[in-house]
Amino acid sequence: MSFTRRSLLQSAAVPALARQAAGTAPNIVFMISDDHSWTDLGCYGNRAIRTPNLDGMAARGVRFEHSYVASPQCSPNRSALLTGCTPHTTATSRLHTPMPPWEWTFLDALKERGYHLGAFRKVHQGKAFDRIWDFQGGAKEPFGTFFGKRPKDRPFFLHVGFTDPHRPYRKGAVTPPHDPKTVVVPPFLPDTPEVREDLAMYYDYTARMDGEIGGLLGLLDREGVAGNTLVLFVGDNGMAFPRAKGTLYDPGIRVPMLAYWPGKTQAGQVRQEMIQHVDFAPTICEVAGAAVPAKVQGRSFAGLLTGGAYKANEAVFSERNWHDNFDPIRSVRTARHKLIFNGAPNFPYRPALDIADGLSWKSLLSMAGRRPMKPEHMLMFEPNRPVVELYDLEKDPNEFHNVAGVAEYQGVKRELMGRLGRWMEATYDYLPPAGEQSEGLSRTWPVTL
Repeated sequence: MSFTRRSLLQSAAVPALARQAAGTAPNIVFMISDDHSWTDLGCYGNRAIRTPNLDGMAARGVRFEHSYVASPQCSPNRSALLTGCTPHTTATSRLHTPMPPWEWTFLDALKERGYHLGAFRKVHQGKAFDRIWDFQGGAKEPFGTFFGKRPKDRPFFLHVGFTDPHRPYRKGAVTPPHDPKTVVVPPFLPDTPEVREDLAMYYDYTARMDGEIGGLLGLLDREGVAGNTLVLFVGDNGMAFPRAKGTLYDPGIRVPMLAYWPGKTQAGQVRQEMIQHVDFAPTICEVAGAAVPAKVQGRSFAGLLTGGAYKANEAVFSERNWHDNFDPIRSVRTARHKLIFNGAPNFPYRPALDIADGLSWKSLLSMAGRRPMKPEHMLMFEPNRPVVELYDLEKDPNEFHNVAGVAEYQGVKRELMGRLGRWMEATYDYLPPAGEQSEGLSRTWPVTL
């Protein structure tokens, strides 16, 4: 028997927000940056980086302080955004794995609602998956091409997958370039000239993306569609620097997230609720008036955009698997604590190859064993890692001090290991559960996590 994504769509109740005819459904523009941590926009407090267009979008709409990826890797997290399921559920946990043809995505639901689907640049779900698009622009094709070809009597969904600020970095991305003397060196990196130069180029690539976003937002105005368009911006995973991308520490899994919907979002709103990327699929479906399969693991945050009802996530979950090396890791994060389960603790920290080729990692290597290093930087050179890491984010926001063995945290540790184990079981993880779990847990969704 053959399966298609559309054949597996199960009907579900459509939330009240989205009970609308296809002709009045809003357009949706979904923009995603590539290797970009939440700290690195002006609207998130970084005064050294130039991102006026995204800062302006935040001022007009909603800024989310706590947006967490399903995986700190490109294609696995993008699959989670599309399916509303964590990557190991859909067999997309390995980097570059194409989307299986039997998996439902919110694009299927939008297509059934009459949406015209367009994409520019990076989608990263395989060539077969790209057949779903009604329009797909080339790497350097102007955004205006889509608007010139779209049918004017149908709502549209436009995906823009920027390749900035992905490595490799070269000088000259923007003029003038960012000054290495003014960059903000995060605590998990040493303050060396090489690290500062690396960060300055990362800022340049981010600023180049911001300039393109300004052009796209202006195009929505000129086309006369801005008033009925929800614009979403999010990062796919954290910055391509040591102890960020490819890890489950916050610099790897916490990314920027902005939303602007004229007449719906309140200007300058800042939300503290934790959003996980499996929440995007049900949210976009609710906005479009589309049904969501029971399999979807996320919950819609549309209420946060419109002032409606919303049940906040008590915890968010992330996973790391094969990138250019195998490192099975799982994490659960609450507002105050994070537990990380290292499935292969015998491995030391190993950066992804693009990070290993960068100035920051080379600077760290030049220091190791030759120059004094701070204890937090030496963590990357330990010969192996603990099976369980536990961090009190209120006292230790940089996740430098593992309290998994501290007596006063044993209750928190047991509770989070139970949450993580139940999540792994309920989402069909191929790893053994991390810890205590409910007896007789059935593989149904949702479960009490």
